[in-house]
Amino acid sequence: MKKWFVMLFVLISLVGCNNEKLVRVDYQIGEDHSGEHMITEEDRIQTISSIFRQVKWENAKVQMVRKEDMMLTFFYQYNPNEPERLEEYKIWFNKDRVAEIVDSNKHKYGKLDQADAEKLRASITKK
Repeated sequence: MKKWFVMLFVLISLVGCNNEKLVRVDYQIGEDHSGEHMITEEDRIQTISSIFRQVKWENAKVQMVRKEDMMLTFFYQYNPNEPERLEEYKIWFNKDRVAEIVDSNKHKYGKLDQADAEKLRASITKK
């Protein structure tokens, strides 16, 4: 019985610690990354976040042949009194309509299928 109580306490503690909230997404398009665009609309942020949950990640340090098509910066807020935590992703949209994503900081590589890749591009570039 004591084990179950301890496990329950640990699970509740872990759930309570995950207060991160994606509050903003910045993106840059093109090889020269000219101009930075900001997404703050809640519905677009939620759409982008849900699409990123579909990425099939693997641990890998990769180098691509060409420069990324788009770079995203996610701004996560854990506590309103602290600065946001940033995560950067580089994205390549391929001719077969699959998107490849690299998280250089965590050394992760992921892919999105055609449908999710198109949704992601539309959600980001929607004006």
